[in-house]
Amino acid sequence: MAWFSRFTRFGDMHLVFGQEANMSCGIASVLMCVFKINKITPGAQAVHINKDIYDAYSKASGGTYQPEKVGTHPNHLVTVLNGLKCGKWMWSQVAAGPASQKIIDLVGVTAAPGPTLTVNPIIIGVDWDSGGAHWAVIDTVRSLRGTHYATICDPWDANVHVQAIKAGTPFTYKADEGGYAIDMWGAHKGQTSPYKPGAKGRIQTWGIIHRIA
Repeated sequence: MAWFSRFTRFGDMHLVFGQEANMSCGIASVLMCVFKINKITPGAQAVHINKDIYDAYSKASGGTYQPEKVGTHPNHLVTVLNGLKCGKWMWSQVAAGPASQKIIDLVGVTAAPGPTLTVNPIIIGVDWDSGGAHWAVIDTVRSLRGTHYATICDPWDANVHVQAIKAGTPFTYKADEGGYAIDMWGAHKGQTSPYKPGAKGRIQTWGIIHRIA
């Protein structure tokens, strides 16, 4: 629905887009990646880019995209990203076990605290333990006192969830943890349908969408 500026305990700021429809998390994740890579500031240009992404997804999927009824497929999201001048992208199907190492390798690690000047965002596909799936963005992995932390920009609640990540162990996204924000304006799905206590999932079926060049 809108862009939100979220701050973490590491002293950095993350732009998060609140998805516009029940099934538009993939579109919102693509939009966040484009803005983060090209360092675009939300404004009038954002409206045009958002429409371009919807139109491009409709073309890639061979029909008019209906975000309230249909989710997004990773192959179509890759096609859209590859047409938006933000590098070459691909979809990798990643098992739960090696997912944490894959995230660390793709995103890279930046020491904390302090701001992050450059990012290499990825889109993760989360299989919820309760059923269904979701797309979200990880734009940084921070290192502090020997522990790595992934920053998950979630379009559902338009928030940043900071969660520990350890190579060699499955990455579990605990959506009800690691995020705190006060909304001064704008709307997002988390306001009317917040994550339930214990909501969690893992990278399994839908893998990771990432840049290769």
